[in-house]
Amino acid sequence: MEKTWKFRFFPGLVGLIFLLSACTQPTQETATALPKNKLNQLKLEAACKNDPLIAEVKKDLKDKVSVLELMKVYLQGLEEDASPTSPYMKKLERLFACGLADDVVEGHLYGLTLVLKKREHPYGGFLNQVWGTTLGSVSPWDGKMLQPISAEELEFYSQGFEKGHALTFLGINCFKEYEESPLNIAGMKVLSVWMRLKDVPEEEKLKYGYDKKGGLFIAGKAESVNPENSGKDIFQLNYRWKNLENPAPAKYLIDEIVRIADGLYLGELLLATECLFEDYDPEAGPGKYKYEGFGYFLLLDDRWNKERERLFPAVQ
Repeated sequence: MEKTWKFRFFPGLVGLIFLLSACTQPTQETATALPKNKLNQLKLEAACKNDPLIAEVKKDLKDKVSVLELMKVYLQGLEEDASPTSPYMKKLERLFACGLADDVVEGHLYGLTLVLKKREHPYGGFLNQVWGTTLGSVSPWDGKMLQPISAEELEFYSQGFEKGHALTFLGINCFKEYEESPLNIAGMKVLSVWMRLKDVPEEEKLKYGYDKKGGLFIAGKAESVNPENSGKDIFQLNYRWKNLENPAPAKYLIDEIVRIADGLYLGELLLATECLFEDYDPEAGPGKYKYEGFGYFLLLDDRWNKERERLFPAVQ
């Protein structure tokens, strides 16, 4: 059976897993913005310098103020056509394949959704019902926070498997409540129970604008589990460890991110499609679980905040 990908509006009930949002609320504190000459500079692997598809991306970028503005154009295009043959999809796939893998991704990052793809998968229908990516939606997901993990935390969460030989981080997702949006409020109520979200300290709320946090992951540089990017180094956000206590389908999730500009990361959402009723075994290898890509998102650091607010103002 041929697989098709398409967009679904954010329906609101379960309002959605922690990864996807099209708009976020302006915050009360902004870090020093990137210089204008840095906003429209892609940072990609040297091997992609003469890639014809990357040349098209650079041509698309030429008259844009920033890489983020180009991503918004691609988002709008994907709302019309998110099929495998969509030129916007092909460009995102190539950008990810050419992106850089950082050793360190740390601190607060804002989140924006680019596209969701429908796949034949035990949780595919559910995921497409609870995720939404239109310019008019107000998803609860607002970004992520990462910090260095202690040796004790790493041993506990990885059940002794990870030894801390490589730089490793503990991450959590951030969620924003919009009083003006009944769909957002309904989603937050469900998420608060389902994901066991916790209120954030007032200082964090004032600084970054989000209200709750939940959905832990272990992060660090690794090789991609996506067979289409086999052997590629990426920065991995792994939700699969049993002691993280993430509910299904989040416990089948691995995010992968690559840097495509200073402080700007392109991410892909990957879900296991096999062995869903077994405990995660990190020694088994990704082939056992047959991960499939379900969408792309952006993470951006505080230097992009002014540009984010310009391009994605809060929905009224």
